[in-house]
Amino acid sequence: MLEAMTAAPIPQTRTPRMGGLFLRVARSTAGLMLPAAGKRWNPIFSIVRHTGRHSGRSFETPVAARRSDDGFVLALAFGSGAHWYRNLVAASGGVIRWRGVDYPVGAPEPIATDQAMATFNAVQRAGLRAAGIDGYIRLPDAPAQLAR
Repeated sequence: MLEAMTAAPIPQTRTPRMGGLFLRVARSTAGLMLPAAGKRWNPIFSIVRHTGRHSGRSFETPVAARRSDDGFVLALAFGSGAHWYRNLVAASGGVIRWRGVDYPVGAPEPIATDQAMATFNAVQRAGLRAAGIDGYIRLPDAPAQLAR
């Protein structure tokens, strides 16, 4: 029963084409993106608030997210090894700040590429395909009683 409640790691069938360069650029610009992420006027980048699995510290990570009917869809640009993803799995959720509002979310759930792509607009889909990203997750809205 416990296994059903824990999100499985997302296998990436291929390495993103931009590989190491993409990761270095993302790491070096994350501090610059953080002030713009999660703002009301920014529908693309959000902030994922998560707790470190080992340190217990709180972290904020800018990520691209799209709102769906009952949660959010995120691309795993760096695969299931990303610390923010692993921290959300360990804590069974966290908080996303999107368009100026905090949304408590549950544990990450893997979703199919075609299902995930349907939530992104045409320009974003083209960018995701060009980068070779093929791992996606859904973060469901947390039930109201857990949001407190």
